[in-house]
Amino acid sequence: MKSKKGISAVVATVLIILITVAAVTIIWAAIIPMINNQLDKGTLCLDAVSQVTLLDAGYTCKNDGANISIQVKHGAKDFKIADVQVLVSAGGSTTTFDLSNTTTTLDPTTVTFPGSNEETVYVIAANATYGVTETIEKVEIAPVVAVGNTQETCDISASKVLTDC
Repeated sequence: MKSKKGISAVVATVLIILITVAAVTIIWAAIIPMINNQLDKGTLCLDAVSQVTLLDAGYTCKNDGANISIQVKHGAKDFKIADVQVLVSAGGSTTTFDLSNTTTTLDPTTVTFPGSNEETVYVIAANATYGVTETIEKVEIAPVVAVGNTQETCDISASKVLTDC
């Protein structure tokens, strides 16, 4: 008589359970960091859009020399602003300036971003040299936040029709 050798039903069930647990662990280890990074990005941008504003206290305006002044306020929520994009609308076109780009930011010459509950006034050269050839009509700002080792540009947080200084 030939004896058939195989594994018992109990051993087979235990092996199936172990393989399932191992597969779930591997998938969990790969998926959770991706989800956390997306949540961090969304949370930081939500905070930045609600907390970074363009004040209308007499300092957000345009002057005759095609320079614009903007007053940026950082609300009470504590997060680090990596940069602020300034979108200047003139003649139906929009030109983007980064405040950290010191070639377009005239004042202050060393750009630092406001901390919690602080405000800073920036003067930007928005003229033909930088692509703005029409009369400036409106300015918008979009905060840029650091998420891990990358920078994420958030949605526009404030907009203002410019008046003369």
